[in-house]
Amino acid sequence: MSNSEKSKAFLYKKFYGYVMTIVFRYMKHEMEAEELTNECFVKVFSKINSFSIHDDEVILEKTFKAWIGRIAVNTSIDALRVRKQMYMLDDLNGSDTLHFSVEADNRLEYNDIIALIRELPDIQRSIFNMYEIEGFSHEEISKELGIPESTSRTYLTRAKQKLRKLYASQINLERIQS
Repeated sequence: MSNSEKSKAFLYKKFYGYVMTIVFRYMKHEMEAEELTNECFVKVFSKINSFSIHDDEVILEKTFKAWIGRIAVNTSIDALRVRKQMYMLDDLNGSDTLHFSVEADNRLEYNDIIALIRELPDIQRSIFNMYEIEGFSHEEISKELGIPESTSRTYLTRAKQKLRKLYASQINLERIQS
């Protein structure tokens, strides 16, 4: 095994979980996420020469993680576009826009929250992830997805409303079961 192959194997092992976590927030199925994660690493390895190496190891690791994180986000969004799952149709009916007040409750674990996010329609899930988790601005989301900023804001609002509704349903279900 050459040094280049060893370096690739090291990077793959070190950052696989990180990239998979990002991709899995966009994809509904684990197999899709695994395929896209591998696609991300193909892109990372093909574009590695464009990454600027910093002398400080701490800064280097942070900037590298951010760099591969951005590749993971972009790859996920591209996959959703290619699969034509990001329809711009109004995917909510009137009952979905009701407001629910949700009390702070620590009964939901991380996996429960991710499961709720996965129930969002693709466009809402993508915008929610990009804005709330990845830290994109509405302007950046607009450019990345080719939609108006106002549409990004609207879908984010709808995603939050739907999550509140799903969360309230989950809490009520847990109360009934206990």
